[in-house]
Amino acid sequence: MTNSLAPVLLVEDDPLILESTANLLSGNGCDVLRACSVAEAMMLLEAGPVPPVVVTDINLADGSSGLDLARTIAERWPATRVLIVSGACRPARCEYPENALFFTKPYASGALVAMVKGEDW
Repeated sequence: MTNSLAPVLLVEDDPLILESTANLLSGNGCDVLRACSVAEAMMLLEAGPVPPVVVTDINLADGSSGLDLARTIAERWPATRVLIVSGACRPARCEYPENALFFTKPYASGALVAMVKGEDW
């Protein structure tokens, strides 16, 4: 394992999940950018540099959708991998881009780290 992985943008509206997931990823060598909404995520993406991996929840408190974010990323930054997570719903495969993956919450910490690192992509 390398000491530092490329940055990861984590989009999650629950502050506890956001911080615990960010701590998990940073503890495994990731540089984690945090956003609580699609609007905040888009500001970070547009400011650049665009991270190679984005992890987003589907249902965000402000009514925005991680699925919409995933589609925007696929159109504007197709090289960026998107990991969509949710414990509330499982989208149909046609609802998210081909280069995105869906991952069910709660997830095993090692499984999430492996997905972000691209080991199971």
